[in-house]
Amino acid sequence: MNQSIFWISGGAFFTLICLILLGLSLHQNKFRLLNGVLCNLALLSGGVTLVVAIEATQIQWLNTVLLVVLVIILLPLLILYNLLGVLLLWNAFTVWKKESHTLGNMLTLFLGLLVISLPLLRALDHDLFPQYSVTLYATFVVPILAYLVFWFLAFITSFILTRLYRPRYDQDYIIVLGAGLLNGDQVSPLLASRIQRALDFAQIQQAKTGRYPWLVFSGGQGRDETVPEGAAMKKYALAHGALADKCLAEEKSKNTYENMAFSKQILIELQVDLNRGLFATSDYHTFRAAGYARYVGLQIDGIGAKTSKFFIPNAFIREYYRIDG
Repeated sequence: MNQSIFWISGGAFFTLICLILLGLSLHQNKFRLLNGVLCNLALLSGGVTLVVAIEATQIQWLNTVLLVVLVIILLPLLILYNLLGVLLLWNAFTVWKKESHTLGNMLTLFLGLLVISLPLLRALDHDLFPQYSVTLYATFVVPILAYLVFWFLAFITSFILTRLYRPRYDQDYIIVLGAGLLNGDQVSPLLASRIQRALDFAQIQQAKTGRYPWLVFSGGQGRDETVPEGAAMKKYALAHGALADKCLAEEKSKNTYENMAFSKQILIELQVDLNRGLFATSDYHTFRAAGYARYVGLQIDGIGAKTSKFFIPNAFIREYYRIDG
């Protein structure tokens, strides 16, 4: 009993420390991987502590409830683990039908093939190195997978925490991040959702406060585009109710970093408060985009447009690779 009390006290103390550090980290920067790490550690520590505490009570009905809850939580995870390779390949097939056939849109295909091939790799490893107690699989593959899973879970949790953020309707500007155009000059559905997210926020803010923020549509001209993305975005926004005297186009940027840097220069010329703004992008992209915003000196947060459900796995894997890599 004394040993259980020791573990419960230690676990509760560690959980509390993680939660305090998480609160401080979120206050300093809502968009960082550390938030996900601290939250996951708090959840894991708190969960283990709760299990030990319930078992220590030796109350039969309470232990039964705990068992049922664990089965409800772990059974779907076990099924997902065993079907992960098939689900990833199914998602890859769906993305292949509905999106362009680019390398970035084939990540779930590569990952699905890797997951399915892991049992074969394990069997070959056992056959090739039967005399060694520590095999190639256990020495290299497992640690690498554990590393990737740890940071991927931290990324997912960090993203979920950012989605809990609700910005105030007192902004001076919104930077709308560009994406590729269709047929060289047409706004794609993905890009349209980003623009509409900014327009919705601007309209609600105007209704609440009477202040319409500056809208900076940011995106240069790609090789397969006949007009800059910023110009096409501005044209689309004006056709969908944006105020003409509050719309600006940034037409030189080629990536997210330049979106932020070049838009900042425009905002400096407008003499607006750089700390009273937002950026609008796809929801899966808010986390990484916020990092670039802070890198150029814009301490702003993002609002995200919803992503099609079929594209979510591929989008998150791509964003994780760009952050962790």
